[in-house]
Amino acid sequence: MSACTHKATVFFDIDGTLGWNDPTKQDAIPEWERGFSPAPSPRVADAIRRLVSRGNRAFLCSGRSPHDIHPDLAALPFSGMVALAGAYVRMGDEVLRDCPLPEDTLRRMDQLLREGGYGIMIESAADKVNVRGGTMGNLADTPQTIDEALEALADHKAYKLVIRTTAADMLMADPQLGKVLVASRLECDNSEIGLACNTKKAGIECVLARLGDDAGTTYGFGDSENDLTLFGEVDVSVAMGNASPAVKQQADYVTDGVLEDGVATGLEHLALA
Repeated sequence: MSACTHKATVFFDIDGTLGWNDPTKQDAIPEWERGFSPAPSPRVADAIRRLVSRGNRAFLCSGRSPHDIHPDLAALPFSGMVALAGAYVRMGDEVLRDCPLPEDTLRRMDQLLREGGYGIMIESAADKVNVRGGTMGNLADTPQTIDEALEALADHKAYKLVIRTTAADMLMADPQLGKVLVASRLECDNSEIGLACNTKKAGIECVLARLGDDAGTTYGFGDSENDLTLFGEVDVSVAMGNASPAVKQQADYVTDGVLEDGVATGLEHLALA
């Protein structure tokens, strides 16, 4: 008899997959929830619980920090998470991957951003902090340098920076930085930038290496192009109905959109929940 005790391991992107917050309607969200990930709908939350109750594992797999996870999402029975686009990976209380931006790289980035007059939002695994007023430059009483900001962070580490897209383009054009960094566009003319070696692929590889044969069949749910590296590491890939055509084309199955509880539909279709 096989020693495998779990039937399947399922990785879930968050934004656009498990839930969605419209960035143009932030004022409609209660103040305490702003900055958190979206919360899952009751149907999606119930599907996750049923997935795990049937002897499967569930992992979050997101560019978000553990600090940003909505309490209703964090309360669900996930075995761990691939966070910060693969820079930080945790299973239970065990940290499997911890790959922040090196200090010399950070200082070079800060030098160029200061010269350009750009503000920054730094993400760590434990917190976030704004520098020089944040991305819009309009927040008062913020640190003026990255070194000062690192002191203010609970873990004293920076995994990703959120900056204006023009600033990200400038950093990526630098011969030194362009070799080690990757930038991804966000909404509102912002981009996030971090180490090119930190990907969902790298994070999932850590989890699967730790689980070995106990991973069972692997599944991945996602909606955007940064989920294609997730799709490449699992046995069965599921695109959301709201995904781009390129993502749908690479998926084994396309479920309903996020606003139609596509995760729940997909898990039910796959007989996992």
